[in-house]
Amino acid sequence: MRLLAPVSLLAVAIAAMPAAAQDDERRAPEGALEIARELGLSDDERRPDDQLQFDVFGNPLVIGGEFETELQLRENYDLGTEDEGDDVQLAAELKLEAVLLLDDDLVTYAEAKLGGEHDLHRQGGGTSGEGEVQLSEAWVLKTGLFGTPLALQVGRQQLQDRREWWWDEDLDMVRLHYFGRDVRGFVGVGRELGHYSTLGARQPDERDIVRTVASVSWDWMDRQELHLYFLDRHDASPFEAVGSRIGEDVIDDVDGDLTWLGMRVRGRVKADFPGKFYYWGDLAFLSGHEDELELAELANGDAIVTGHSRNRARGWAFDAGASLELPFAFEPYLTIAYARGSGGDATFRQTGLHGNNGKLRGNARFRYYGEVLRPELSNLAIATIALGIPVGEDGWIETVWHDYRQVSPADSLAGSRLDIDPDGLRRGIGQELDIVASYRPPSGWDFELTGGVFRAGPAFGTAEGEHAWQVRANITRNF
Repeated sequence: MRLLAPVSLLAVAIAAMPAAAQDDERRAPEGALEIARELGLSDDERRPDDQLQFDVFGNPLVIGGEFETELQLRENYDLGTEDEGDDVQLAAELKLEAVLLLDDDLVTYAEAKLGGEHDLHRQGGGTSGEGEVQLSEAWVLKTGLFGTPLALQVGRQQLQDRREWWWDEDLDMVRLHYFGRDVRGFVGVGRELGHYSTLGARQPDERDIVRTVASVSWDWMDRQELHLYFLDRHDASPFEAVGSRIGEDVIDDVDGDLTWLGMRVRGRVKADFPGKFYYWGDLAFLSGHEDELELAELANGDAIVTGHSRNRARGWAFDAGASLELPFAFEPYLTIAYARGSGGDATFRQTGLHGNNGKLRGNARFRYYGEVLRPELSNLAIATIALGIPVGEDGWIETVWHDYRQVSPADSLAGSRLDIDPDGLRRGIGQELDIVASYRPPSGWDFELTGGVFRAGPAFGTAEGEHAWQVRANITRNF
């Protein structure tokens, strides 16, 4: 039954394919190698055409990846309440990718990450560092199933949408893809089968989750797209009886069966005046329930189950915006957007796989709900105004302003990176101003400098008017 809705979604879209608009610039990806590259790389990654290549028993093996360093400074993230809100952190990551073409329609892909981060300074002391080796992807892909545009992908694979509003995660899954000219889609089911990092086991609330996913995109006209999304999350972890004792390292106090269903429209309209006009709109609905344990904590960190409760989960959210090319010679873009996630007794929450990381009109991806605050779209309304200015052929400077208001006053703010919660009495969370400068020359080097400042609103009580700052510099080398 859990597969019925996503399979139907994919089948309906495929059936609609003959009615799709035709355009010579659009085409289906050709061959297993091209599809593998499309499935393996994120939307913001670019690799050179002349990657390292070997022959392995007559089969081509392509090696590539990227190296990234990041320096981040954060200041006053506690809004002046604890004198522990400042830090300076240096991070580096090497990503290695291997694509092995076993046949014209059979390919394997693997990706490993080696990285680490170190606190150069942390207010209050306690600086630390850690390193990690992670197998992020490892899958096999069979294309041209039964002589059709269907493909089967099995293994640990990347699940990502363009705006990362729905998902941006590596998961153990089996997915059936359809790669048409105007219609593409997939349906899949997955459950984490192992642990692939040297940092230790996954958190208890991330275990035993079965996910069923589906997505369909249709280019119904030139530069006009319609996307449909489905995600069902079933928590298969055991639900302990009253009186049970739970170890500290396995406490999972909330189990949920949740379903998200939604759509996205996006496109471009080109006119003589005022110029190019881009738009997008996301809409999502949530339904389901969550079972919550009532716990009594013990001195050693373990807990005793003292009761159970079941809560209905429901809500909705939308995110809509438009970018207009202003009539000036240097072609700046003005973007206006508004996003809202329901609150109160019907509080929306995002999928837990989301990244909220994407582009406006520039060439850099950034947190479009705020680089400092980075909230989840839950019980929150966000108004955004942005101005993007191209600098030469390869550079961009984008200035982005946000205003945040809770839908219903609450003493928590989902996803917030601040070290302080709102007081739950007032709705005004605050404002944020971000500046994102990027330079992406053809050489394969990427340079980004991001700065942001958040000003606390009345919802933070005595901390109203306090500022939290962030400056982040990234250098990436693609190979």
